[in-house]
Amino acid sequence: QMVIPLNAKLQGARFRWLNQMLYEQPSEKAVELFAQEPELFEAYHDGFRKQVSKWPQNPLQLMIDYVRRCPPEWTIADFGCGEAELARTLHESHPHIHSFDLVAANEFITACDAANTPLKDSTVNAAIFCLSLMGTNFADFLREAERVLRPNGTLLIAEVASRFTDLDEFCHAVCADLGFQLRNKDTSNSHFVLLEFNKASKRATNSSKKRASSTLDGI
Repeated sequence: QMVIPLNAKLQGARFRWLNQMLYEQPSEKAVELFAQEPELFEAYHDGFRKQVSKWPQNPLQLMIDYVRRCPPEWTIADFGCGEAELARTLHESHPHIHSFDLVAANEFITACDAANTPLKDSTVNAAIFCLSLMGTNFADFLREAERVLRPNGTLLIAEVASRFTDLDEFCHAVCADLGFQLRNKDTSNSHFVLLEFNKASKRATNSSKKRASSTLDGI
């Protein structure tokens, strides 16, 4: 009778370790870890599902509801998609959803670093980060989203509130450094914040994915 509670505690401890590692190391280290031990990806997302199931609201459902309202011809990029629930739910009505994560856990997912996706410049209508701004180089993920988004494209971010030491500073940096405009900031949920930005206009930047450091890198 004590085996099940003990196993649950061990699984919880492993999830917390993985979660801390993903937030406190650059994404390239996570790529290496999951390449060496892909079973850890499944372990992490098992713990993730259990954690989010206890929240009053699942932010992924908000993302699904948003995309469901989008025109079916829109191209959507789901950065850090996990098990690609967004694409699995909506692929029939919205066939142009690109799902990216460190491990291709199913046929909907392209395995890659979120800082370096195979998408072409200015081809995406909406870029989504649902609890996926993980890694010390998360600013590189946002730069990648800016690169692939069309002018006036939408950037949607749902992230745990504790991720931001200063949410206003983060929003200002996204706008000042990457050329976005903040359309909505929702802090009403007890567990996460929801941010919506628009890529205001096409900026004169080179297409290189390696760009100069900015305010975002220091947040």
